[in-house]
Amino acid sequence: MKQRERSYPKPAGSVLFETFRQMGLSSALARQSIVARWPNIVDSVVARHARAERLMGDTLYVVVDSSVWMNELSAIKMILLEKLNSKLGKDVPKIKDIKFRQISWRHLDVNPATPSSRGPATTLPPDEAALKISTRSIRAIKNAEIRDILERLIQKDARYKANRSRP
Repeated sequence: MKQRERSYPKPAGSVLFETFRQMGLSSALARQSIVARWPNIVDSVVARHARAERLMGDTLYVVVDSSVWMNELSAIKMILLEKLNSKLGKDVPKIKDIKFRQISWRHLDVNPATPSSRGPATTLPPDEAALKISTRSIRAIKNAEIRDILERLIQKDARYKANRSRP
């Protein structure tokens, strides 16, 4: 007769993971974890301006706080895909596309994955808040010409949004 192993309490997470593995769902679980792990995978500046919303099929849907960031992230989409897919296991189906969508700051927390110790994100109107955050972020760019171009784009975007919201 085979002697029974001593049974100690096991963490619920490990029991669930083992159950998912036995059911063949571990790769789906790994893919879905990308949404929660987004802030840790991408650069911290990107995480402040964009968050992964959901993964449907082979496409990750990401919301961003301004059109400037939507254009910036669209330009580096392939780099982001490589970074995300490198965090998946070898046998896990890869993410093939990222779709970006702009939402005003009033609909987004600055970074919901990390609660802010400063209280509310901002008391400025959404367009002014986005302008302030965007201009603060580009100060780190060393190339003065690129920094000037980005500053002009951000200011132009803010003027456009302000004119659009007038009655």
